[in-house]
Amino acid sequence: MVDIISHADGRDALDLDRLSGFEPVRRVDGRNGTKADVLFYDLGDERVAVKTYAKRGALIRNTLGRWLIRREAAAYTAGVGIEALPAFLGRLGPHALATRWVDAEPLRERTGARLDDALFDRLGAVLDAFHERGVALADLHHRDVLLGADGSLYIVDLATAWVLGRRPGPIRNLLFRRLCESDRVNLARMRARFTGGDVDAAVTSVSPAAAAWHRRGRLVKSLLNLLRGKG
Repeated sequence: MVDIISHADGRDALDLDRLSGFEPVRRVDGRNGTKADVLFYDLGDERVAVKTYAKRGALIRNTLGRWLIRREAAAYTAGVGIEALPAFLGRLGPHALATRWVDAEPLRERTGARLDDALFDRLGAVLDAFHERGVALADLHHRDVLLGADGSLYIVDLATAWVLGRRPGPIRNLLFRRLCESDRVNLARMRARFTGGDVDAAVTSVSPAAAAWHRRGRLVKSLLNLLRGKG
């Protein structure tokens, strides 16, 4: 029996106990020991994607895993109604959550392809919708943008998303604005990369302050990668 902590509100709620009778038809293993696995289930009348830290070590599972699943569930809940967001179906215990499985492939699979600029206008509108609901994605990446064969667009993986909350203080408000700027910078970089534009010029076009913030963030990330032996 699956331990259910919470379901999504409204019509997209699903009896997640049904998963206990099925085996995943596909799985994507986490890229390293701190990343979740994603399991895909075909229930016949419903297809479900489950993000889970169940196979991570006890320390990661019960610290980072719990925290990220709780944050991601909050972001999905805050984003209800955004068309590009797969329906949130609920949490399965403290280490996993479920969404609808959508027929789409990551934008990263289109590396080398020249994409229509209009696609990124649509993605910009999606970001605006998240920001209006008080959600900053914080780490928008081409792995997390999915394209369907019918032209549908989806955003997945909200683990790093920041939810502003109902009564944010000045520091939280400031951080939210910075993370929204980061979203717009990442969108500009992605647009330039896939439409043949100049990436550096695209970043600067967002705003000088956002470009400076982005450069500092890239420097910190480079230093962390060096410490982790990825340099």
